[in-house]
Amino acid sequence: MELGWGLSKILVVPLYISAIIVILLTIFKRIEFGILFLIPFLPHQNILDKLIDLPLGKDINDLFFIAIFIRWIIDKRKAQESLLIKTPLNLPILLFLLWTFIEIWWGASYFGDPAPLSLADPRIIYWKNLIRIPLFYLIIVNNVKNPKHIKIIMFLMIMAILMLDRNFYNIARWRDFSHFTESTEKIGGLHTLGGNELAVFLATYVIVLVSLFSHTSNLWIKLLLFGPIWLSYYCIAFLFSRSGYLATFAGWAVVGFLKDKKIFVFIVALILFWQTLLPQAVKERIEMTKTEEGYDGTTQQRLGMWDQGLEIIFSNPILGRGIDATRFTDVRSEGFGSRTWHSFHNSYIQQAVETGLVGLGIYLWIFFLMIKMGWRMYRAGDSDFHKGLGLGLIACVMSCMAGNFAGSYWNYLETTGYMYVLAGLVMRSTLTIEQGIDIPLSNNDDAASQAKNSWTVAEPENEYSKYFKEKYPTE
Repeated sequence: MELGWGLSKILVVPLYISAIIVILLTIFKRIEFGILFLIPFLPHQNILDKLIDLPLGKDINDLFFIAIFIRWIIDKRKAQESLLIKTPLNLPILLFLLWTFIEIWWGASYFGDPAPLSLADPRIIYWKNLIRIPLFYLIIVNNVKNPKHIKIIMFLMIMAILMLDRNFYNIARWRDFSHFTESTEKIGGLHTLGGNELAVFLATYVIVLVSLFSHTSNLWIKLLLFGPIWLSYYCIAFLFSRSGYLATFAGWAVVGFLKDKKIFVFIVALILFWQTLLPQAVKERIEMTKTEEGYDGTTQQRLGMWDQGLEIIFSNPILGRGIDATRFTDVRSEGFGSRTWHSFHNSYIQQAVETGLVGLGIYLWIFFLMIKMGWRMYRAGDSDFHKGLGLGLIACVMSCMAGNFAGSYWNYLETTGYMYVLAGLVMRSTLTIEQGIDIPLSNNDDAASQAKNSWTVAEPENEYSKYFKEKYPTE
């Protein structure tokens, strides 16, 4: 599967059988089976797409979500707990689900289409895929209780990033990057992630590894993190995506300002001397954005798209045009031929066009709360790993927001799913550290539920229980 070994056709059936087995294990055993299986595939949906021709293969993601929700309900009822623990993102996510559902109906009404009563309706399908993204946060924060599982999830995410790096590197390593040309730009990404999407994805998540790297003093961990960090930035550089460069700058600025002033000094030096420090092809790509003759063609196209988007927003500021409206809108730019786009190449404008300023406000509210959650973890973290994770979330969100200024990527599971996973891991770790809730006592769910209100019950030592025993010693 995308390993370059010619095994794609051979591994399809084993992957399918494995997926079905894991779905059953999730329902009848433990929810972690389904979560850990899905994590590596979030940016690699093209691999799961190979199952489409097999029975229920096209619905494999839906089957995993159904299995996870069934097990989630079973576990909570067994432990006599509420389905959702209280977290800052609960309310905005629930409002997001409600508002976007309303926008399904408003969009159909706006364009004069039949009511979306069928599960096969394109708007329903788009909405179903859209809500998976924030639902991952709720799944993680309510069900991933073991600190070891948090680190396993981080490891799986790193492996997924490395696979994307490797795939691009295998394409790019024989290319001549001495100068920028249109042909070098169009080598792009792979399958579900195009060039700009891949660059923004890598910039958004590799900064989390940079944060972890800057916090650890363990030489082996630094060596393990250095590989994916170096390779990711190699890919970002030669993907020639200005959105990726902007996302990279935003992430490094956060880490430099909050953690390591040496990084901040390097950023200032890069701003001052970028024409000397950057590779020639990268420098040429940046310089072509605006010359003495004006903006380059793609930049002018985006400016034209944004003007059209702003006109639409002003005409429907509250509700917009409805969910997935961009697909039904001819986005054009004067003076650049008759090509029609189905994207405004700006997530802020596109979100306001589709769900109005209310929908955009909900998104920004979620991002703001994620930044607050990252800061809370950064301050409360009892280990270098937790502090690195908290700062990493802040930098991740800022990178995402910067990278989506000149592209429309945050409504796709492949590009944004990991950010919500990270937010769930950070919030779960924070609550456990601050309140000591849901500390796993053993692999026995019943034993854990009996002691859910008290960490003082005899239990195996772990990083959380040690922390609370030191912070709140018993009489």
